Amino acid sequence: MADWIDREVDVLVVGAGPSGLSLAVELRRLGASCVVIDEKDEPTPERESRALAVHAGTLEAFHRMGIAARMRDEGRVVHGFGVYRGTSRILDVRLTLAPDETRFPFILVLPQGRTERILLERLDDLGGEVEWGRRLVSFKTDLDGATVELKDDEGRTTCVRTKWLIGCDGARSVVRHGLGLEFRGREYPERFLLADAEVAWGPSVDEAAIVLTSEGALVAIPLVDDDRWRLIDASGRCDAATPEAVLARLQRLAGPASGMGGRIGEASWISSFVIHRRVVDRYRAGRAFVVGDAAHLHSPAGGQGMNVGVQDAVNLAWKLALVLRGEALESILDSYDAERRPVALRVLKSTDAIMRLIAPRNSLVRGVRDAVMAGLGRLEVVRRLISREMAELSVAYRRSPITAESRPGWFRATAVEGATGFNAAESFRRGPRPGDRLPDVLLTQPDPATGLPMRLSDVVFRPRSDVDDAPGSRHVLLVFQGMRPESGAFEVEFRAREFIPPHLDGRIRPILVEPQAPIEESPAWSGERLPDPTNALHRRFGAEGACLFLIRPDGFIGFRARPLDPLTFRDYTKRIFL
Repeated sequence: MADWIDREVDVLVVGAGPSGLSLAVELRRLGASCVVIDEKDEPTPERESRALAVHAGTLEAFHRMGIAARMRDEGRVVHGFGVYRGTSRILDVRLTLAPDETRFPFILVLPQGRTERILLERLDDLGGEVEWGRRLVSFKTDLDGATVELKDDEGRTTCVRTKWLIGCDGARSVVRHGLGLEFRGREYPERFLLADAEVAWGPSVDEAAIVLTSEGALVAIPLVDDDRWRLIDASGRCDAATPEAVLARLQRLAGPASGMGGRIGEASWISSFVIHRRVVDRYRAGRAFVVGDAAHLHSPAGGQGMNVGVQDAVNLAWKLALVLRGEALESILDSYDAERRPVALRVLKSTDAIMRLIAPRNSLVRGVRDAVMAGLGRLEVVRRLISREMAELSVAYRRSPITAESRPGWFRATAVEGATGFNAAESFRRGPRPGDRLPDVLLTQPDPATGLPMRLSDVVFRPRSDVDDAPGSRHVLLVFQGMRPESGAFEVEFRAREFIPPHLDGRIRPILVEPQAPIEESPAWSGERLPDPTNALHRRFGAEGACLFLIRPDGFIGFRARPLDPLTFRDYTKRIFL
C-alpha cells in the first residue's frame, strides 16, 4: 500500500453492474456523493443478454429512480409462465397481481446490457459517472474507512481514501475476499447450457415456458425481438464442449424430445455454466459492505438474481445517505445485514427447490411431479402465492432492529374504549405491519399531469419543489384520523408539533389522511392532507381509530402506532436519527 493518498471520496463503489449502478444512482438521488469503478472498459455487451427478468418489486425501485417507464418501453412485458409436458400444458401460471397491489403486474424482459445503460444515463443525469478500466488491487480498512489501491489499464497506480467501501464486484469479489468473509454453500454438479437464438415454434411470446421431456427440462424465455428466445438446458445431463454441440442439444430438446417442433436458427450468444448456491456469512464488516452477487449466488430459476442485488443496493443506499448527510446514527447500517441476508437465504432455498422440481432424474418422481403440478396449478391460492413470490412483493423486514410498533392489546383497548376500542385494535392488528412493503393503494383523485388514477406511492414519493432536499429522501408520516369519531379525536396541530420536534423538521414529512367523514375539520393543520373519500386507505391500513405509519425512503413501513402517543414515536426516532 502506498504511503500517500491521491484522492479522498465519501463512498467507493467497486463494480458497475446492475447492483453497483443502482446503488450509485440512489446515493446521488438522495444527495450523497460516490465514485464508481469497474475493471471492464464498458458495460455488459448488449448481445449477451445475461440477467433478463425485472420483477415488480425491482420495477418499483426503478420507478422511484425515474427510469421504469423507459425500461418498459424498451423491454417485453411477460404475464406469467406455462409448464408443458411435451405439447400438453400441465400448469398455467398467469401473474395474479391485483391492480391495487402494484403498478407493475408483470415481468419485464430486458437484457442486462440495456438495464445497465439506462442506469448509466440516469447516473450521468445526476452528475455521476463510472471510471472504467480501474481495478481494485488491494485495500486496508480501519475504524474511519478504507485505503484502497487501484490500477488502470496502463498499469498506473492510484491510492484512494474512502469513508465507505462497497463491493458490488460479483461472484469473484475482491472486496469479499479482502474482508475475509466466508462464502458458505456449494456448487451444483451439473453443467447447464444456454443460447439466445431465433426459434420458430408454438409457445406464446407473452409468457415464459418450461418444457419437461424424458431427456430433461428446457426453459424458454422470450426476448425483446419477437422471433428470439433464451433457451436453457436445465437437465444438467449434457456437457457440450462447443457452441455447435450446445445448439444441437437445445435443438433436440426444443424439437424431437419435446414434440413441440421447435427449429433453432441464428444464435447471438451461446454459453455453458455451472450454478453456485452460496451466501456470505455477513454483509457488513466495519466500514465495508458487499452487495448483489458479491454477497449471494443462486440458481437463475425464477430470474431472481439481479433483482435481489438491486434491492440490496436500494436498502443500503437510503441508510448510507442519511449517515453521510449527518442525519442518522451509524448503527442503522447494521440493519442492512439483518434485513437483506434473510432475503438471500429465502431465495436460495426457493430456487434450489425449483431446480430439484424441474430436473429430477427418476421417471417415477417425474410422473408424481407432473400430477402434483397439474393439480396445484388449478388452485388460485397457489397461483397467487407463486405470483407474489416471483414479483418479490412478499419481501418484508419484520424482524429488523429498526422496525417497531406501539399498540395496546385487546384487553387494554376494550377496558379503555369499550367495544369500539376492541374493534379498532383488532382492525389495526390485521393491517400492514412494521417491515412490510407500503401498500400501493389506488387513490380516487387523478394525477393532475396525466389524468390517470394516482397511487399512494405517487403521493409518498413525489418530489417536493418547496423544500431544499433530495426528492424521496425523507421519511413520510401518514397520520390517519380514523373512521369512528368515538375512537378518539385529536388536536391535529398540537399533535404534529409534539411528534416531530424541531430537529426532525424537514427529515420527516407528515401527511394527514382524512376519512370520508372527518372527525374534525382540522383547520389548524398546516401540513399536507390526503383525502380518503371512500375510506379505502383507512380500511387497507386497519385505521378504524386514529393511528400512524412511518414510511421509510425505500417504501417499507418502519414504525406504526395506535393510539397516537408522541412519546413512543419520539423514542422510535431516536433509533434512526441524530
